[in-house]
Amino acid sequence: MPSLRQAACAAVIAAALPFATHAESVTLQVEQVTPGADPHTNARVVDIKLKPDSVKTLANFTRERVGQRVQFRANGILLSSATLMSPLDGESLRITAGEHGFGGKSAEEIAQGIMKDGALTMDDENR
Repeated sequence: MPSLRQAACAAVIAAALPFATHAESVTLQVEQVTPGADPHTNARVVDIKLKPDSVKTLANFTRERVGQRVQFRANGILLSSATLMSPLDGESLRITAGEHGFGGKSAEEIAQGIMKDGALTMDDENR
């Protein structure tokens, strides 16, 4: 027979379940990827043009996550992690290398990898 303590713990867990976050991920199909450098900061960048279906996917995914942190990944490499200030609803986006670059890869290597796979992944940061 369960103790009062076990029953209380089970009740707390059951009450918390509706508030648990479920990490999600979407795959964005790319049409074109161009490596380069930001003209103002000289930081390495990768400019990405999405296929039409993925423009809608990106907009829907980000609309539901304004104020939350999300990540972009390609070939298992974390490219960017940021808090969404507004939905991303354009056909293109720019990912700028962070303080440590693109996981030790050049913008050219990242662009080639994305084009080879034809996709980019975006997920909740707590995934």
